[in-house]
Amino acid sequence: MDEIKLAADKETVAFDIEGTLTEGMAWEGVRDYLVESGDEDKYKAFQSRMTPRYLLFRLNLGNKQAFKNDWIAGILALLAGRDLVELQALGQRIVSDVLWPKRRVDVLEELVGHQAAGRQIVLVSGQFQPFLDAFVEKVGAAAGMGTPGAWQDGRFSGKLDAPFTIGQRKADLLQEVLGNQQLYAAYGDTGPDAPMLSMSERPTAVYPDSQLLRTAREQGWRIMGS
Repeated sequence: MDEIKLAADKETVAFDIEGTLTEGMAWEGVRDYLVESGDEDKYKAFQSRMTPRYLLFRLNLGNKQAFKNDWIAGILALLAGRDLVELQALGQRIVSDVLWPKRRVDVLEELVGHQAAGRQIVLVSGQFQPFLDAFVEKVGAAAGMGTPGAWQDGRFSGKLDAPFTIGQRKADLLQEVLGNQQLYAAYGDTGPDAPMLSMSERPTAVYPDSQLLRTAREQGWRIMGS
């Protein structure tokens, strides 16, 4: 992730992406790309390896977040060898074909409203950085904090260069960039988004899962779309 510098004279609003700004999932776009680019067998082999854990996930058994992390990391590993230009193009495709068609119009209206009021938007997500960058461009955000990949000789190694940008890591990265500036507002949809929401003056739980809904009610946070 490139160094991020925000305008000190503007209020900042943070948004999660998947589940918050859109109901779409980027991994589905990666799956479709792999199938179309001749790597369907690799994807099917990965899917087969993950099936037992997926069944436990669907039954709400085991560590759900660990499964999600391993699922995304495993799919991204199948993109090893692609260069940045190719992955940026894939990011644009994922946004246009998967994320944008399933956008949450009501939440995006609030994002646009913040921009109209002169506030700067930061997207903070566990999403792979080249894909996140495409969504940043789509909504005209000031910056995006995603999960960076590791690169070797100009090509994606298939591995990540840092932990997924989820949970407390979202809040920590934001705090590094904000410094002494207060976060004006924050939007998220799951329990792990609570640390980011709690550091803002105006936290909003968007279509929250049960964990975040409970926290939002306890803290008196605004709830949107529950």
